[in-house]
Amino acid sequence: MLKLPTPLVLHLDDGQLLRWTQAVAVHLRVVAGRVWVTRPGDLDDHFLDAGDQLRLDARSRVLIGAEGQAQLAVDAA
Repeated sequence: MLKLPTPLVLHLDDGQLLRWTQAVAVHLRVVAGRVWVTRPGDLDDHFLDAGDQLRLDARSRVLIGAEGQAQLAVDAA
């Protein structure tokens, strides 16, 4: 099993999209910038600014989009 360092830091450019699927639950935390997160079955899109976080359940699929430059940290839940 591949083990990644935590937190895993991701950098997204303006308009960049990231499809994310994780085997275990994690917290997605916005370090800088603004992102939106959409999940199948969730009627709401989530807009997160620096300092905001969102729990992603195990085996969840999400689409993350950057509004401007954004930096994210992914930590084990």
